[in-house]
Amino acid sequence: MHEHAAADAHLAVSLIGFTAGFLIAGLLLVLTLRAARLPGTPRANIVFALCGLVWNAGGLVHAFAAVSGMSSRSMVILTAESLHFSGAVIWSLPILAIWRSFAVLPWQKSAGRVLAVAAYISAGVISVLMWDALFHANYRLFYGLFSVAIYHVALALLMGAAICLRRASTPRAVYLFSWGVTAAVSLAALGFAAGGHIHVHMERSQSLLDAAPQLPLLIVLSGFFLFTRFRFGDIFIRYSVRIWLAALAATLVAVAAQGQQVRVLGAGEFPTLHIFGVTLLAGALLLSFTFLDAPISRLVSRAFFHNADYRVAARELAQRLRRAQTESDVASAVEESARQTLELTAAHMKPASDDFSNLQDGEIIELERTGGEVLVPIASGGRISHVLMVTPSAVRPGLVTQELNYLRTVAAQCGQRLDALREALLQQQITEAELRALRSQINPHFLFNSLNTIADLVVRDPHRAEVMILRLAGVFRHVLADHNRTLTSVREEMDFLRTYLSIEEARFGDRLRIAFDVQPEADGAQIPSLILQPLVENALKHGLGPKPGPGNLLISARLERNHVRLRVQDDGMGLRSVQARGLGLTNVAERLRTLYQDRASLSLDPGEDGGTRATLLIPRCNGEPV
Repeated sequence: MHEHAAADAHLAVSLIGFTAGFLIAGLLLVLTLRAARLPGTPRANIVFALCGLVWNAGGLVHAFAAVSGMSSRSMVILTAESLHFSGAVIWSLPILAIWRSFAVLPWQKSAGRVLAVAAYISAGVISVLMWDALFHANYRLFYGLFSVAIYHVALALLMGAAICLRRASTPRAVYLFSWGVTAAVSLAALGFAAGGHIHVHMERSQSLLDAAPQLPLLIVLSGFFLFTRFRFGDIFIRYSVRIWLAALAATLVAVAAQGQQVRVLGAGEFPTLHIFGVTLLAGALLLSFTFLDAPISRLVSRAFFHNADYRVAARELAQRLRRAQTESDVASAVEESARQTLELTAAHMKPASDDFSNLQDGEIIELERTGGEVLVPIASGGRISHVLMVTPSAVRPGLVTQELNYLRTVAAQCGQRLDALREALLQQQITEAELRALRSQINPHFLFNSLNTIADLVVRDPHRAEVMILRLAGVFRHVLADHNRTLTSVREEMDFLRTYLSIEEARFGDRLRIAFDVQPEADGAQIPSLILQPLVENALKHGLGPKPGPGNLLISARLERNHVRLRVQDDGMGLRSVQARGLGLTNVAERLRTLYQDRASLSLDPGEDGGTRATLLIPRCNGEPV
């Protein structure tokens, strides 16, 4: 009875183990087929996955056949055994092909080629003889070739690792796990040698199935062979661990269901209690799997891939990009973020040439041997404007899915910042063009009025006319010198107004009295250049000009908490003349709107002693003392 229970447990464990192995091998095959479309991906990866699939498929069919009660000599079981060991024999060939890429010395490359040829011939001969023995019912040779297959795999891996793998030229994960799997296979071969060859009776070969539950773990570890050029390594590990944990839970339930410990609960006298105990154990394992799945996946990911917190890294990059004001600042931030976060040897951002015009936004290009392993296109302005070339370190695995997704995030943030800088530059150019156009409207009016005054003085007072011409030249020298400047200081603006009003005084004579009231702290405040001249001109032309008798003009500047307050006040004809002031007021309002949107204002109010008071509130520039 006990032996029957042990046999049932053995078959259940074998069935679970090969099912898990088949799922993991199938997952690996799907991912390697996806990766095969990428440049530089070894075709040996696909053969590696196919061998794992065939290996587990043979074991799975054999386990199903054994559960159904088929004879150990049936064609189904023998064919399944042949598939199982054929996969094992051929499995060593793609591993050798992958390892050869790490051979850097001339003797390593030569010896690796010789070993590969010998392994291909040996694997071919073993496979042909195995299938020939099966079809001719030569069972002694058939089972004897099983042990030869195991020795072949162990010897090929041992020699391949010794020839091709060097710590200095092999990524750490690949190096450690390659030697780990090689040692495991070699120990298995020694165990078979110590225990004797597999005999004709099928029952003697059941020791091979005893290791079935370990097969998924072996394939998971073997997946590290592919990490150097395997983009989906993190996905493979994450899902493989889940499958393996589920298989482990199922195995524990299967063993417990047939085990003596559970039967003590009353499997004979109280079968209901036995079923309840097994069900309770299964529920507890499933519940623990639910809680342990995510932490274990994170632990595996952190242990083998050294993943950084990409959300934090992306936030930090976004903050730095917001402070970047030039394309070189953007490039520096992107390169440093990619290099430090992913532990890269190098990361360079450069303008995209015509060779990259066909790339799509979000596409990743892996290069084989061109100085950089991965190209990440950066879309800006509706096209691929730049590329980020990154080179992984020689001491770490190649880039995997999570890391490439982070590079896509970096590229997207970079493109958005470049678009923002381009829009800001375009807006600045538009603003400057608008300001030049608005300021150009002032000059003809000012020149016309000044020339009229000089023409009158030429007849009445030639000497004063000469002085006026010199002053006019000084005014236009100031205008021409500052024609490209958007902002000027309050002090410079007041100096310009004094020169300008010295010309107007010649026209008004004793009728015009001018006063300046400028707070000393306001001298250095930045304001739009020539912003007060239209207001002063309007006060003279429409306020004080029509007024009989003398008139007063007050120009003041004060600092308020967040603004500079500028004021032009006259005691002329009052607000009834506002409608006539047209162009000057419109010009000032448009310039304020262009420069400050709704953060600046222009207002007209009645003066305290009559006349009109024009007030400008202009936002203080960043960096000015409050």
